[in-house]
Amino acid sequence: MNDEMAAEVQQNKSVRGYILRSLAKGPQNSSLVRTITNALVQEQMIITPDISKHVDYLEDAEYIEFTNKRVNAYTAYKNDAVIKLTRKGVDLLEGTIEDPGVDI
Repeated sequence: MNDEMAAEVQQNKSVRGYILRSLAKGPQNSSLVRTITNALVQEQMIITPDISKHVDYLEDAEYIEFTNKRVNAYTAYKNDAVIKLTRKGVDLLEGTIEDPGVDI
C-alpha cells in the first residue's frame, strides 16, 4: 500500500470514529447527519459534505441506524436524516468489541 492510499485509509477510519463519537454525545445517542457533516467540514476532516460511504459502512456493520427507514446513506444529507447509535455501536465505543476499520 502506498503512502497516499494509507493516508486515505486512516482518514476513513478517523471519520467513522468521529461520527460514532458525535452520536454518543447527542440526545438519545443520535444526531442529524447534516450536523455531523457540517462539524466534519468545520474540523477540516472532510472537504465535501458527502459522508455517505462512511455512514454506509457504519450502517452495514450495524453500528448505526436511521430513525426513518425510508432514508439511506446516500439520501441522508439531502433528507436531513437522523442517525443513532445501536447497541453494537455503543459496544464498539466502549471497547467491548473492536473494528480495525473504525478509529475510536
